[in-house]
Amino acid sequence: MADTPINEVFCPIQWSDLIQLKPEQVVSLSGAQKSPEGYVLKFLGCDYNVNPATKTIVGPPEHRPVTFVKTLVILTYLIKSAVGPAPGLFGQQVGAFEVPGGHFFFTGPHALPEAKLVAAFGDNPQALTQRALALGAVTDPPAAFRYRVLPNIEIGCFLNPADEEFPAQIHWTFDRNAHYYMPLDTLWGLINVVAAELAP
Repeated sequence: MADTPINEVFCPIQWSDLIQLKPEQVVSLSGAQKSPEGYVLKFLGCDYNVNPATKTIVGPPEHRPVTFVKTLVILTYLIKSAVGPAPGLFGQQVGAFEVPGGHFFFTGPHALPEAKLVAAFGDNPQALTQRALALGAVTDPPAAFRYRVLPNIEIGCFLNPADEEFPAQIHWTFDRNAHYYMPLDTLWGLINVVAAELAP
């Protein structure tokens, strides 16, 4: 669905922080590209155009609209990358509870999303993998998929089908260095964005 013009400026503090950063530093450490309007950032397998002057982000029409959470994720990634440390991908996936502070944060209201994906794909794990591949993910057995959602953030998803004892379950993983690029609440938002794109 195509983005529609939105008068509200999401995340004004983050826009202000981004504007104060040196563009060459943002580009060098985030993996974004400089454009005449600002930056082009590869997000969810597609180009998102970030314009600090107009405080707008435009994504591809096949993705869901750019709302508050997407804006927060993109701006936080660019800012955190530029101010560092920005060590790049570690290349090893860890569970949400293994991310520093994750054991306490990713519980209760901040539990990572699974209900909609289990309802849609719990009986057909291959369909979840195919949906993720269509968005730019890659297969990574035994995970359902591994997905570089941003240049320096890669996530994984495991779908355990239901059996006689347990219902189907979704487990998310992060590159070990993901917390350098986003605080836990924004990583939580990122996974919710990914889940929304995957949902039918």
